[in-house]
Amino acid sequence: MTTETIETPRRMGSREQARSFLATLPIDLSDSEIHIDCAQLEASAPSFIDEMVKILLVERSAAKVRLLRAPPRTREYAERSARNRGVDARFFAVD
Repeated sequence: MTTETIETPRRMGSREQARSFLATLPIDLSDSEIHIDCAQLEASAPSFIDEMVKILLVERSAAKVRLLRAPPRTREYAERSARNRGVDARFFAVD
């Protein structure tokens, strides 16, 4: 299994921005663990987070996604999105 770490921008706002943010990742992530480092994140919108979860865990089938050092609200958005999409067993939020 490969691991890829991506650092978030300071602000994450739209679904379109989420698609751009993840555009460089391979289409098939079924043998990958993706770490999203939120250390620099100041603000996030639910639409960005939901699109990110959808792309990584639903469309590209990442084996695991770890959200690192996310602000509490961002973490809540991501956990809710993963739960609503039925992929929460492969999603982990880590402080």
